[in-house]
Amino acid sequence: MIMSNSASIVNEVEERLNNEIEQLKKDIWRVGDPEKPQVAFGELFDDEQTQQHYEGLAATLKAAKKRGIVTYKSPILLKGAHDKVMVNLVDTSPQGESETTTNGVSSSKE
Repeated sequence: MIMSNSASIVNEVEERLNNEIEQLKKDIWRVGDPEKPQVAFGELFDDEQTQQHYEGLAATLKAAKKRGIVTYKSPILLKGAHDKVMVNLVDTSPQGESETTTNGVSSSKE
């Protein structure tokens, strides 16, 4: 019974993290450069919507970095000291474009 409760907690945490990472991708496009998926950590941290959504932005970024979703050149991110560190999305296709392309490809099967 303890195992199933632990597994349930792990699943909840994993689901929350996955949701935060998906939102992070959107926020990098929204807050950062509209031409390419990158944003300064300080800009992302100071954004009001971002502040309201994440329990720990730096922790979410670290998890996304470990999963190969974002890159940045710093072992840690601290507000103030690392405000100018650029956070880059690995997938550089514009937000929403991949959905359109996927729908276009899937609807026009050969």
